Amino acid sequence: MNRLSLFTKQKKSMLRRMITVSLFISIVPTVITGLGSYLYSSSVVETEVNKANYQFLKTASDNVDNKLQTIQINLLQLLNTPYFLSDYNENLSADQIDFFSKVCKTLGAFQNTNKDLRELALYIPGIAYMSPTSGVIRPDGLFSREKLDNELKKDYRLRWLEETFPVTSYAEKSRGITLMNKFPLVSSDPIGLVLASVDSSLIRDIIGDSTVYKGQFMFVVNENGGVVATSSELMQPTNFYEHILKAADAQSKYNFTWNDTTYLVTGITSNYSHWKYIDVIPVKELRAKSRGIAFMTMGIVFFFLLVGVIVSFLGSRRIYRPVERLLTSMKGESHTEFDTDEMGFVHRSWLDLKHTASQLENELSQQLPIIRETFVLQLLQGQFAHYTAVQMNELLRRYRLPEQAEFAVIAIAIDMNANQKGKFRDNDKELILFAMKNIIDELSSECGWQGVTVSVLNDSLVTWIWSVPDAHRWDKEEPDFFIFADRMREALANFVHLPVTAGLSGTAYEVKELPEMYRQAMFALESRIIVGRNKVLRDEGASVSEGIYPVELEQHYENSLKLGNQEEAERMLNDFSVAVKRLAGSPEGVLLYYNQLLAATLRTAYALHVEPKQLFGQDDPYSYIRKLKSMEDINKWFVTALIAPIIAAVQGNRHGEYELMVKTAVHYIHDNYNRDISLEECADHCGVSTFQLSKWFKKMQQTVFIDYLTDYRIQKAKQILLETDLPVNEVSSLVGYQRQNFMRVFKKLVGITPGQYRESVQKPHSLEP
Repeated sequence: MNRLSLFTKQKKSMLRRMITVSLFISIVPTVITGLGSYLYSSSVVETEVNKANYQFLKTASDNVDNKLQTIQINLLQLLNTPYFLSDYNENLSADQIDFFSKVCKTLGAFQNTNKDLRELALYIPGIAYMSPTSGVIRPDGLFSREKLDNELKKDYRLRWLEETFPVTSYAEKSRGITLMNKFPLVSSDPIGLVLASVDSSLIRDIIGDSTVYKGQFMFVVNENGGVVATSSELMQPTNFYEHILKAADAQSKYNFTWNDTTYLVTGITSNYSHWKYIDVIPVKELRAKSRGIAFMTMGIVFFFLLVGVIVSFLGSRRIYRPVERLLTSMKGESHTEFDTDEMGFVHRSWLDLKHTASQLENELSQQLPIIRETFVLQLLQGQFAHYTAVQMNELLRRYRLPEQAEFAVIAIAIDMNANQKGKFRDNDKELILFAMKNIIDELSSECGWQGVTVSVLNDSLVTWIWSVPDAHRWDKEEPDFFIFADRMREALANFVHLPVTAGLSGTAYEVKELPEMYRQAMFALESRIIVGRNKVLRDEGASVSEGIYPVELEQHYENSLKLGNQEEAERMLNDFSVAVKRLAGSPEGVLLYYNQLLAATLRTAYALHVEPKQLFGQDDPYSYIRKLKSMEDINKWFVTALIAPIIAAVQGNRHGEYELMVKTAVHYIHDNYNRDISLEECADHCGVSTFQLSKWFKKMQQTVFIDYLTDYRIQKAKQILLETDLPVNEVSSLVGYQRQNFMRVFKKLVGITPGQYRESVQKPHSLEP
């Protein structure tokens, strides 16, 4: 509001005198304050500017470090993923196109999310240079191959280098820096490098944002004195940087003269990159700041003139202050101008507030059902267990819910699968749930009951239903919630044309029992995986059985897969299902047993060299099995998705697998002969039974397992005795024997003791008669 308008009916002379006095009073302090400000500011302006320059330089350094740290952290997160942590030493070859494509795709996705990167590549000597920008380049065609090989030999895990590595001789040789990482990251023997290159323009843009004076520029040098980046459009002569760096070694701030121009030079060193950030500002530009003191003085004069004008109004505003406070409170932060007197504005504002309150009340009433459902869901989940009875009753009254009644909780779920098509598509789930809520509300109303239905996880509904007793009904029979639940389930099934299962809790009379009833209903619903679906289920208080997992059936099942006997495997699966029903007393128990059987099946498939992609593509079998709603569906899925493909693979590749099994066993002996290994351990490593390994090892190697192991150990012992001077007891330990057993076996196979053998080899004439 224009303050002058408040006094339009007052005498003009009084207002003029007050204004004249206020202006006179403001002159003296204005002159004194202006002169003092000028003298004081002239003395401290350079000091304050220097502090600001240092802060600008620190900010530029922190921004560059944060940018580099962000790139480093993001790249480390990428390299710590399971894919990049794998061991590639044994299986990687130069013709793995799928590997190159996947690496380029993964690096490309990372580079797209890190726009500051110019080049992101994985280099493996002897294999390829892989980059989403440059593609896949063989090592013999890589321009920087020698430099990269030298970096791989150096003793560091990762670091920033002040150079780039062009892939070809005609590639653009722009200035930049590169984050070099050994690959794999956690390997003690890395096989390659991951390169993340950044243009110097990134650093130049960051430090350029901190230059505010004409002729000012910043530059960054590395620990060797090389210029990493500069904010100047034109590079200065080399000796210009050298002179500055030479003086900067002795002090962090000083004046430097070059070509008759004096500069203020400020330098700091980054704790992260150990680069030096140096700011160069012409001193004449700093001194030009003192010209702003004149403007400051003018501002002070204007300020005190304004103060004088305000003081002139203090007397009148003292009487007007109560009305002003009222107007300020009603206006808030708005700048509405009055078109009537103050009381008219107050009246109009009151009507507006009343209208707004009415609108808010209407909106609250519209949102009340949603808020009420949210409260009921939290109540069922036990989130108000710590509330007192008084607090809980207040909340129940607020949401129009009963404090005491005959309660029951019903959990409802639709079972959709690929073999059953209802009248809705999968993307119509929200519409289905909305329609089901309406049906439940109508049925509740028809039965004379009340209830609230809420949505929970896994596209299920939970209905809290109650029958409030009164004087006329108190002696009547308790409401039959089971009949209502079955009627509701049948109506919903007819509506969606899909199986609908309902889980019913017991009956309770106090609100504090609702969380336990909710648990009963959900547990009863989940038990459909055991007792079947499309019915009303009750929680019979079942618990997980203490029965032992049927290991024998699992082993027989695995052997049937390995032998390619599909009929026997399916019979074992059916026997396993019967055992699960007897031993597992809960849905989670059933899933636990089947998950263990799934793990055994996948382990067997892996041993038989059946890739998971051949069985179920990219899908997660453990997630898929949780979507199945009955043991019958799980058994069908096991037969079609696992047993049949594995049996087919076994029957088609059995002989080749036996050869591979024996080769694996031989490699295992060669790698572990120095340990106390056994046929059982080797068979477990090969994923087969001891009978299979013993049979096929003898057939293909023309000797039994233990004889082959013993002969290989003795050959290694001969080699050690010949090439070293180690004592016999240490030699025996190196080849996996205790000393007494080693002496006995060695003499049995060679005919002489280890010491005699070493002596005979080193001094053959000593054994001659």
